[in-house]
Amino acid sequence: MATPLRCFQYIIVLVAGVLSAVCSAVATATPPGAAKVIPVFPHLNVPTSQQTVANYAWPTLQYFPAPAAKANGAAVVICPGGGYVEEVMQWEGYGPAAWMNKLGVTAFVLKYRLPKGKLPRSGVPWPLQDVRRAVQIIRAHAKQWHIDPHRIGVMGFSAGGHLASMAGTHWVPANPNAADPLNRFSTRPDFLVLGYPVISMKRSITHPGSRQNLLGNHPPRSEVLYFSSELQVNATTPPTFITCARDDNTVPIQNSIRFAAAMHKVGVPCDFKLFNVGGHGFGLGRPGQDSDAWTGDCARWLRRMGFLSKSR
Repeated sequence: MATPLRCFQYIIVLVAGVLSAVCSAVATATPPGAAKVIPVFPHLNVPTSQQTVANYAWPTLQYFPAPAAKANGAAVVICPGGGYVEEVMQWEGYGPAAWMNKLGVTAFVLKYRLPKGKLPRSGVPWPLQDVRRAVQIIRAHAKQWHIDPHRIGVMGFSAGGHLASMAGTHWVPANPNAADPLNRFSTRPDFLVLGYPVISMKRSITHPGSRQNLLGNHPPRSEVLYFSSELQVNATTPPTFITCARDDNTVPIQNSIRFAAAMHKVGVPCDFKLFNVGGHGFGLGRPGQDSDAWTGDCARWLRRMGFLSKSR
């Protein structure tokens, strides 16, 4: 029979092993090195020492440059999901950033403002304001950061996918005469990557939590239609890669299906990969599920579309 002391020692070893595994998983999901934090709207930011991970009143970009030996000049803004009530930074932010770095793409993880169920007076959701400005910041610093200003994409998962789709359907053209220098750059992404995205705000197929957290309990029909991205697609919408799984019980796959159909209708390139198994929130994929193949499919699509070509 084991002594109490030996049992206690066993428990300590077991807990240490679990903690080690967790730390290893986190380290794998987080790109190496300390990320440079860039304020999206500096006038909104408090001193860094007063900010916390859970503080979403101050939008930021975390900058993860691609390794010099692999860098090809492409860049991507990554919008984690979380139903517009939180942001899953590790699983849908830092992990995808590390993967994009391996493809030679410089990554920027966006910590956007949460909408809290209402629109600002401008009528432009705070998250949309943030992703638009993120694209402008990158274009404005393209030469400094060795980025091709014509190969800047936006990637998003779940509700972050809705945000990415809004970036591609509600973009603002460059204004050469703007007083704000950043507004002299277009907010249009050059490509979109959408993972199991919320697309529509229509009650029949939307994710109810995302809709409520973005537009409130009883939004007017005009807002519902305007922020249903499948209804806003046109010939200027960026080329898009979409993935989701049939067994997603959180966000109906009709969101992805209708967006892809709208893209095909206007003749904009769209690669839609629908898998059988993956559920919702599979991130970069889970071993043993067929949805694990999506990253390879996406990389091939990006390469075929010319977004991974080495800058000259």
